[in-house]
Amino acid sequence: MSSSRKAMAILVSVLALLMPTSASAGQPDSVDPAIMQPALNPSFAPWDCWRTGTGIVCDGARALAWEGAESIFVCDGQPVYSTGTDDRTLRRFGDENGLALHSTAHADIRETLSLTPDGSGPTLQGIGRFTQHYEYAIPGDLSSRTETFTGVDTTVTGAGVGLVIHEVGIKAFDIDDNVLFVHGPHPILDDFEGAWFAKICDAFAAMGA
Repeated sequence: MSSSRKAMAILVSVLALLMPTSASAGQPDSVDPAIMQPALNPSFAPWDCWRTGTGIVCDGARALAWEGAESIFVCDGQPVYSTGTDDRTLRRFGDENGLALHSTAHADIRETLSLTPDGSGPTLQGIGRFTQHYEYAIPGDLSSRTETFTGVDTTVTGAGVGLVIHEVGIKAFDIDDNVLFVHGPHPILDDFEGAWFAKICDAFAAMGA
């Protein structure tokens, strides 16, 4: 299974504008983020790391925004365009040597889909509000990491068509994207092409686009 199947939440094939936001600053006993293993995700920089009584904690954040970008969807040869935002925070917990133990990310994604770059005409609205939890069975060993998504992975709605896609609940993967656990409706995970492309295009057709 490709990584696009697991990170479903309103995924778009765009070069979004990266606008990093500062993590909390001024923590006591600051630590150089470079000592963390595996390396911290650079898209969440600048990172703020500090020592606690039991190890090291690091905070990062990122904000993405895009407008009128071509998405992964094509309906009868017509590109579907996307405008939206993707705001996330990420906290890494490590041992005293910086070896990763677990991490938690919170995502808030909002997107508008349209058949025109300027968003005129019928549109579909998408949201994703979920938590990603990463657990390292072996401290610092990326190959031992599992990833669990919890919350509203993808919800897409449209005027006059109602609920188009609803991917919600819990799903867990190993580092090779193998499914470890699933609970709740996951139509995209079960049928990527049918749930994404067919339903999005059918919704636009029903709206007269």
